[in-house]
Amino acid sequence: PRPTENLNLMTPVGSNAAIVVWKQDKLQSDSGEDLWGTLRESLGERRALYEPRPDLDAACEAALSGPIRFNLVASQGSGLLLPHLAALKRLAQTLGARAVLDLHDGNKDGAWTNLLATSRLVTAWNPEPVEISHLVRFACATIAFNASWQFLQAGGWADSRLVELQREWESVDFFKGLPETAAFARASAVATCQLERQQPINRAAVTLNDAIHSPQSLWYGLTDYWRQLRYRRYGSYEDEKALLLHYRDRELELGRAIQSPAWSEMRRLPGVTNAVYFQSKYPSRLQTILNLKQLNLAWVMYLEGPGQRPGLIGRAADAETRRRIIIAAIALERYRNRHGSYPQTLQQLAPVLVKNPPIDFMDGQPLRYRLMDEGRFVLYSVGSDCVDNGGEMPQRRQRGSPYEGERGFGAARGTDLVWPRPAPAVEVEMFHREELKVQAETANRLKDFQAEAQWRDSARRQAGVEKLLAAKPKVLAAEPTFHGRQLSEVLRNDNPAGASKLTLDELLTLKQVATGEEPETVTFEAPINYNVLTNLGSLQLYVDPVEDEDSDEGCAAGQFECQRATNGTCRLVWNTIYESPGKHALQLGLELNEAARDDELIAGPVTPFVVSNLCQVSLSSGYFNPELGATLRAKLPEPNGTYTVEITPPAGERLKTITGSTSNGVIKVHWDLTDDHGRKCTNNAFDTLFRIMLPDSGRSQAL
Repeated sequence: PRPTENLNLMTPVGSNAAIVVWKQDKLQSDSGEDLWGTLRESLGERRALYEPRPDLDAACEAALSGPIRFNLVASQGSGLLLPHLAALKRLAQTLGARAVLDLHDGNKDGAWTNLLATSRLVTAWNPEPVEISHLVRFACATIAFNASWQFLQAGGWADSRLVELQREWESVDFFKGLPETAAFARASAVATCQLERQQPINRAAVTLNDAIHSPQSLWYGLTDYWRQLRYRRYGSYEDEKALLLHYRDRELELGRAIQSPAWSEMRRLPGVTNAVYFQSKYPSRLQTILNLKQLNLAWVMYLEGPGQRPGLIGRAADAETRRRIIIAAIALERYRNRHGSYPQTLQQLAPVLVKNPPIDFMDGQPLRYRLMDEGRFVLYSVGSDCVDNGGEMPQRRQRGSPYEGERGFGAARGTDLVWPRPAPAVEVEMFHREELKVQAETANRLKDFQAEAQWRDSARRQAGVEKLLAAKPKVLAAEPTFHGRQLSEVLRNDNPAGASKLTLDELLTLKQVATGEEPETVTFEAPINYNVLTNLGSLQLYVDPVEDEDSDEGCAAGQFECQRATNGTCRLVWNTIYESPGKHALQLGLELNEAARDDELIAGPVTPFVVSNLCQVSLSSGYFNPELGATLRAKLPEPNGTYTVEITPPAGERLKTITGSTSNGVIKVHWDLTDDHGRKCTNNAFDTLFRIMLPDSGRSQAL
């Protein structure tokens, strides 16, 4: 997902507080990356600060200019295309993220423009009479709700701006048009029935010979033909009548439901929490279309908040409740601007700032409001279960970066729909420490699993080395060509006059070059023109390639780099510490770009090679998270071993020395990025000297 789509603007801290995202110096991702930089790049903000961004600025202007409507061709009935829905939701997420980035940068005017545009994607949009259009609008309302909370934490907003924002939300009616969705579905169903009767009937294509040898096929074909014919002549009309009655009842149910003054009354009405789906007594394409439509709507509702607010009306009730909370929160901010503090009760807002004291749509009672320490407040609705949980926010359902958004909106059962207080720095720090602890535990389990899988796969492939080396070399039926020329001719580096021309196999034959960096780093040369190769494809080093799997996936070397040699050929550098000790079969493969790709694997002859290291390091050991630290995992060829790890910066004195031993053949060393004096190290890279001693065999090595 795009970073703007995955930015969490309502991260709960404790029961009733949330993180003010724009105040954070760093937005920590799961991998330790700062999401501010990623967000800037996604929004194209690497330009000079506040320089106009034409596409987003035009989108803001369009949202602010007037009502939002889309001219659609509804004659297609159930096949009506709604390509703008995904784009609208993405735009709401992008503008909300842009507002937060503006607040982070101190650009309050830009934040105001982006927030107002985000709000108008909800308040100014007149959605089509289609359920999914209303569902997307309700999702945008949640995005605007979260962005508005971030916005109001900045304080110091002019009353004129707050009044404008309040009026926008006061103008919205989320229930208007909901009965028309059933009316449109009824008309679409009729059109679908008519199209069904116009479709050609598939006749059974059974020959006389087929009928003689397989009478059952003839019977099935004839039965299917008569079934289609009967449905066209009788069943489609019965379905059309039944659908007209079904959606008429649905329209009446929606009409009665939206007259209710509160969700607590609305949810008792038929068709509100338990939708009745149409079920034909005939198997047909029409029923398949309706089933797919219901599955699609169910999936959308699941993504917006699994099991939280039942059905279309439940989503509308949630959006209406959020609307009322936003209006009350804006009025509270205006009250503080006038009086220097928040009121003791919501009743003090009326009739100057709001006409009447704010009411919770969920249960028809006043919204719950509680003043907190440091002049803050918590404002909340009891949520769709209509049970007051004291302003308890739903907690995160997944672990990872707190700033990377979760799937779904809404309040889980046992919690409320809350406008939270801003979490103070102490609570945010405690929250981050707990999140890092859980994140570290999760990452540790994942890396352990990956290391075990890597070592197990290496051992499995290495067991077949002798068979690979003894196998007869495969010969290509014909040498591949590129633009009419043989591939060997294209790839060859310029040869001196009179030199023999190398074949493709000879070009792809590994030839080791001594560099003094052995055994952990091994270098090969291939007489292939580097510049030609980079335009044509790439070279891969396959280690113990197994015939029953893709060589370019399961057998590719873990750390391998192709460089340009001084003579223009390819210099291949392989870090052997990620492979198991012992004898291996190596093969140089050529992967062509898509434009030149051939289905047949292009690889050179298999070459024997012995890795003389005393351990195999896991691939994940080459990376570290600046928040979680680094963990070295290594597999030894013997159960007993001792080790010393010395850590230094690329240029400088030793930072840390870690020693230990193992009795199960696995070394696992974690470094929390503190030096021997307890100071936190902030370098982007570190060098390590890894000393291994195997007492059973008396061998030792320094890597």
